[in-house]
Amino acid sequence: MCALASTVEVPTGRVALVFTDIEGSTRLWERCSAGMRAALELHDRILRTRLFEHSGYEVKTQGDSFMVAFATVRDAVSWCLEVQAELPRAPWPEELLAEREAAEVRGSWGVVHRGLRVRMGVHVGEPECRIDARTGRADYFGRMVNVTARVADAGHGGQVLVSGEAWSRVSGLLEELGRPAVRALGQFRLKGILDPVPLVELLPATLAERRFAGLRVAEERRGNMPPRAGDIIGREEELALLRRWFDAGARLVTILGPGGMGKTRLASHFGCLQQEARRWEGGVWWCDLTVAVSVEDTCHAVGKALGVVLAREGAEGDVVEQLGRALGGRGAVLVLLDNVEQLLAHLPALLSRWCALAPQARFLLTSQEALRIGEERTFDLEPLGLPAEEDTSLEAISRSDAVRLFVERAQVTQEHYALTMADAPLVAEIVRRLDGIALAIELAAARMRQMGVGQLRERLAHRFELLRSERGEAASRQATLRGAIDWSWNLLTPAEQVALAQCSVFRGGFTLEAAEAVLALPPEGADVLETLESLRAKSLLRAFAPEGLPGELRLGMYESIREYAAARLVEVGCGDALVARHADYYLALARALREPVPGGGAEALLRLALERENLLALCDQALAEQPATPESTNRALAALVALEPDVVARGPVGLTLPRLDKALVRIAALLGESPLWLEALAVRGRAHLEAGQLPSARRDLEKARQAFRALGQETREKRLLVDLSIVARHEGALAEAWSLLQEALRLGSGEDRWLEAYTLGNLGIVELVRSGAGAAVPHLRAALERFRAVGDTTFEVTFLINTALAIGEAGGTEEAMVLLEEAMVQAMEAGHRAGSAFARLNLGCFLLDAERTPEAREHLEAVVQLGRQLGMRLVEGCARGELGRASLAAGAVEAAEVHLSEAIALLNRLSRWNMLRFFAHLAAVQALRGELPEARKGFAALESEPELRDDPILRELSSLLRASLALARARVAPPGSEEAERWLREVRERLVRARGAPPAAASSDLRGWLRLLERWLLALDGK
Repeated sequence: MCALASTVEVPTGRVALVFTDIEGSTRLWERCSAGMRAALELHDRILRTRLFEHSGYEVKTQGDSFMVAFATVRDAVSWCLEVQAELPRAPWPEELLAEREAAEVRGSWGVVHRGLRVRMGVHVGEPECRIDARTGRADYFGRMVNVTARVADAGHGGQVLVSGEAWSRVSGLLEELGRPAVRALGQFRLKGILDPVPLVELLPATLAERRFAGLRVAEERRGNMPPRAGDIIGREEELALLRRWFDAGARLVTILGPGGMGKTRLASHFGCLQQEARRWEGGVWWCDLTVAVSVEDTCHAVGKALGVVLAREGAEGDVVEQLGRALGGRGAVLVLLDNVEQLLAHLPALLSRWCALAPQARFLLTSQEALRIGEERTFDLEPLGLPAEEDTSLEAISRSDAVRLFVERAQVTQEHYALTMADAPLVAEIVRRLDGIALAIELAAARMRQMGVGQLRERLAHRFELLRSERGEAASRQATLRGAIDWSWNLLTPAEQVALAQCSVFRGGFTLEAAEAVLALPPEGADVLETLESLRAKSLLRAFAPEGLPGELRLGMYESIREYAAARLVEVGCGDALVARHADYYLALARALREPVPGGGAEALLRLALERENLLALCDQALAEQPATPESTNRALAALVALEPDVVARGPVGLTLPRLDKALVRIAALLGESPLWLEALAVRGRAHLEAGQLPSARRDLEKARQAFRALGQETREKRLLVDLSIVARHEGALAEAWSLLQEALRLGSGEDRWLEAYTLGNLGIVELVRSGAGAAVPHLRAALERFRAVGDTTFEVTFLINTALAIGEAGGTEEAMVLLEEAMVQAMEAGHRAGSAFARLNLGCFLLDAERTPEAREHLEAVVQLGRQLGMRLVEGCARGELGRASLAAGAVEAAEVHLSEAIALLNRLSRWNMLRFFAHLAAVQALRGELPEARKGFAALESEPELRDDPILRELSSLLRASLALARARVAPPGSEEAERWLREVRERLVRARGAPPAAASSDLRGWLRLLERWLLALDGK
């Protein structure tokens, strides 16, 4: 070592060098030269004082820059950190602190910057040391000095940058260094330096809040991931899961899913995020293995992606070893292997060897099938989130991830496209029909260049022709939906192809038992269970647990895969026999589900709901047969009859009507009026009734009744008499409804306890209108108990609601709400959407009665939407009317008039009683708004209706509401005048009459108007 006259020895051999520089010094000299002169003296004194304490050697200064040397990196880093900590505390001139480059900056914990901002760079190496013979001072030369200078130049004022080589010598000494803040910044290309240099930022703990812009040099990308192309939609949970697994030390993760699900997009996005986060010392590397079919192909593709030159001579294993050693030399490295399902024979052994040779290597794979090796972790990539069936608003539909993806891709072709209220339901239907599969949605949205969403929806019937990319350079499997599924099909064995094609006969999912009964696989191959498991493992079948049936599992196909497989069915043969087995199985299942009770128990309803699509499929297949045969048409009718409880419970009510029309015409021509034809005719009549088509309902039900009477089938005739009484009740013909029920009561029910309950329950409903709750409730409770005894959930919910309605109208509001909440729970558990709608409708009414208007509005607004979805115009119309009442209670008189007008228009041909009731409300609202001619005209029309003479509820309600006319006149009369008093007296008289109304006339409507009129009367009296 060279000795100098200085007390500090000159470091030689391995030396730690530090370069420093003041940021913005030129500008500061220009603006405040006097202050800068004093500041520079202070700066030099601080650096030299600390340098002496750490045995540092001042090599030279140039302007305001220092070059210093230390025997150890520890001393160099300590000096940098102590100087940085002291600089903000120094007594800088005030004129300097007034300049932006030296101004004080504070953070949450105190001062972050103050005074001169000094950048520092630290590196270690073995430079050439020369002693100047004239001055006796040492200087350093060589590449290591150049690197140190470039490290310092890369930083910002107040930042300490340490090279990777220097950092490796102090990374274990953080406690000795005062626990500084450490941030690895990545590898960077420094000017004139061939190899990239890793850089680490160090800051004193007291200045950890300092934040800097990106370094002033280009970062060396560690890996081959392309720049991230924006965010990925709807995969936040999956990205978080991948992060957790790799943070926890997972060696091998496989993303599973069918073609087009978005596996590649998810993996590449995750890789880009990992590369940006600089989490992997050895980088993040992407390798597409689509065309690889052998070990050699795989190694060649991986080697090319990693930039590893493989020696060609030697055995196959030598190449595997070369790659494994290359990976091992890179430290922590993440390798993403895309599309590996065709390599399952080779890849498990290959990856196991690489994991052994490269302990810090991690692998992320995309595949349609798992590797099934010990260290593998897998997850199935699910479709993007779809809008719920009940979502109809623009806001709700826009939240769906599948819709968001459609809109984003549509905006690529139409820059200014925005989802509108008109488009939203159509886009929701499109993404639902595409099962939320990312590739299908992207290809569909790309067609927005040539067509609107309505045209796009119509063309989805030919999805494989529609969903192809216009980019000629795209690979076939990425450019078309068919190409993506072709790839999977070609990887199947012949037996698996037969099984997948036959599975296309199922709609909406199927059970293992159904598959074993319907599929006919080659006798020499695997059995149904084993074959289905293989298709499931290859992501061509999906397994899911049906809601409400714990412990059970169903299998299903995405619709695009099902349509593809159906097109392949011709190739594998056995189509007609397959369809027949499918029909036989599901008709037998439907009969078994419906046998105990016509309406269906809770479990039977859930199972029937699960098989709706299979029953509709066999019906459609039967109706499509040409020429039509008695057998095929009987199958169609049997399926439609079996579906009645499900359609009643879940809607939409018009779902089966077109099919019933077609099948009834066909069977009449082939066989005449058979018993099945009559049963289907009755089903169609009840469907018309649910849809509010009362004349059609009466026609079908009466015809079926007459036919069953002629056949001597008394119980069937009795059911139809009750059905006809419901039609008469909705038409406002209360006397006829009563007469039909009396006729039904004279007929026997045999041992049919369900029919007895049905008759009693409807008798109670008519009694509620004729005589009030006192006469109705015993019948309704008796019916409710009988439906519970026979296990019919659908009608138990229906008559629980009707019992609550009767109790609530009689004034038992709290008890009614308890019963309605019970009905809502039961309806939800059974999937009884119609029951849920009726329960919420009546709960909204009684919440109004309890003066809980905001809660009432929330329920009623939901019921309007639900009624529309179910096709139940009666429910929608009544909910509209009740919303009118709620608006009035909230003081929104104009909104009340709008809602009531819409309700009357909807109910005019559906329910005369409800239409008249809301007509009375509307006349009163018009009076309150000062529209007196319209109000008088409305009340005059009501007076001429016969229902007001026969119905105590309507009669007393109409009488009370006429007080609104008197109240409106009193408002405009001079206060205190005789005219005003006369009108107020009439209001009081009508209030007195309403308070003394007989029990049969009690209703929540009457109580609600009493409260409103009393409140308004009190306000007028106060004037």
